[in-house]
Amino acid sequence: MTLLLQTIVLICAVTVRTALGYNTGIGLDPACENLTPQHGAQAQTSTSPYTISFTPASYTPGQPVSVTISGAPFRGFMIQARRAAGSSTTMLGSFTVVDNTRQACSGSQALVHSSGNDKTSLTFNWIPPADAADSVVFRATFVQTEVTFWTNVASWQLNPAGSSGNPPSLNPATQTPVTATTTTAQSLGTVAADPECDGTTKGCFTSCTGNTCKFIVSWKEDGTDVVYNFTAAVEFSDGSYVALGFSSDSKMGGDSVMGCAFGTNGTVVSFTAENVGKISSTFADGNVQLVSKSYNNGVLKCSLRRPINIGGSDKLFNVSQPWTLLFARGRAFVATGVSLTNHLSENYVSEAAVTSKFRGNVNVQGEGNPMYKAHGCLMVAAWLIFSSIGIITARFYKPVWKNTILSLKVWFQIHRLCMVLVFCLTAIGFIIIFVEEKEWSKVENEAEYLSGHPIIGVIVMILTVLNPVMSLFRCDPGTPKRPLFNWAHFIVGVSAHILAVIAIFFGVRLRGAVTPYYTVYILGAYVAWILFVEILLELITLCDKRIITQDTYEMGSSDNPKVNPPGSESKKTILIKRVILVLHCVVVASLAAAVMAIIGVGEGSDS
Repeated sequence: MTLLLQTIVLICAVTVRTALGYNTGIGLDPACENLTPQHGAQAQTSTSPYTISFTPASYTPGQPVSVTISGAPFRGFMIQARRAAGSSTTMLGSFTVVDNTRQACSGSQALVHSSGNDKTSLTFNWIPPADAADSVVFRATFVQTEVTFWTNVASWQLNPAGSSGNPPSLNPATQTPVTATTTTAQSLGTVAADPECDGTTKGCFTSCTGNTCKFIVSWKEDGTDVVYNFTAAVEFSDGSYVALGFSSDSKMGGDSVMGCAFGTNGTVVSFTAENVGKISSTFADGNVQLVSKSYNNGVLKCSLRRPINIGGSDKLFNVSQPWTLLFARGRAFVATGVSLTNHLSENYVSEAAVTSKFRGNVNVQGEGNPMYKAHGCLMVAAWLIFSSIGIITARFYKPVWKNTILSLKVWFQIHRLCMVLVFCLTAIGFIIIFVEEKEWSKVENEAEYLSGHPIIGVIVMILTVLNPVMSLFRCDPGTPKRPLFNWAHFIVGVSAHILAVIAIFFGVRLRGAVTPYYTVYILGAYVAWILFVEILLELITLCDKRIITQDTYEMGSSDNPKVNPPGSESKKTILIKRVILVLHCVVVASLAAAVMAIIGVGEGSDS
């Protein structure tokens, strides 16, 4: 009896330990070679409800590739990168860990789940090996339950940058080879502006610069139906889609979607879908008909006819009601049905909700959004102009002016005026963006580092408030703790300035800013100038024979010898510093004005 009890306890312990291990991704190394879970059940043979997408469309050794797995809810997974040729089991590169994941297969060459909760999408980085030269396919296993799982789900082929042609790749829907006659990634085609989007003929949702557009969606009622026309430049010549979503809140989730896609053989088909969270789930609906279609030179065109109101349908909305429009494009797999990957990093939201009766052109949110422009311009003025002037005035110009204004030293009046302007402009810009977003501003579908923009912005606002509050409690000049305040005040102020400039760098790269990439170079010139001026002023101060300590010059005009020194900087030094200050004001104002003008115009590029 004791032996039987011990055996039962041992079996239970092993079973629990194994179950817990699989639930947290521990102990999965036996599945590394064949990607088959040790669950004692057979893998599903139906079409996988999961997709693996990646960006960019080719890889450079050592440079991260962003990989996204998505689809129906799954609890567990394992993904590897393998050579595309043949049936190789050789794993290449390494994966970085994100939330709900851990590395596996005796190293970092595979990524698995670290928790058993339901997931619908995960994005992480794959790092190609430094000597990589082979085409790669990502292969994965997805587990819904212990007995329901799909193995060997494959992505399309990822080729090295600069490789010629596109070898056969795998269709993720069927896991069968597909021959592509052209390269997977291509330059975007050219879409000409539509003169009928003039406000009288039809409704339009566009993203255009001059006479060139990224996409045009137009519509016009025809009896009880409405016809939607899509024209868009697409990237993937072996399968792309364009989609239009109708949203109640401008956020992806709970939306009605329709669009069209083409496959490797040039076939163009229509589809309908609904957004469930961040995932688009396609379904068949005969109410939406494909009227016309074409794909030529990187431009996909199609026309869809659908009833204005489809009674009893909760997936195809009544378009006579106002909806915010969402436009997206990305890679599609067209086989017996249509499988959509996550859209490209670019997605577009209309700046207003419109109905099927709308006539005119509705802009993309951000391209015509004055609130975004106001936010950006206020922050640029605050931190590129007034903050830099206020900081160097307090740091280097205390000995320059002996006279006072309203009983306070000139340097302090300049410093205080500049920092009050910084506080006011930053607070207004901070409030504007929160009013516009109506919530915490989430940065989605952008480069990962750009998600730091709102976080840094909040930190800057906190520091901007903290410094004047600290000033209210500063110690008197000459007291033992005065240096502590001076250092704290300096560190908080300089930290706020540095972080604000970083936030501006990030901000101009956001889609909502719609600024060209060369804006970054202008900001780089600003940083270089600031460093040059500060180093120059530091050297000038050190070279002057009269050494003056930080606490020598205070705000007031008191004759206290502990506050006012017997000497000052030389006249030559003072003249040079004044010239530098004037030049500094001109340069930073000019650079900031250039950035604000670019933000105001709002004509960005895809660079």
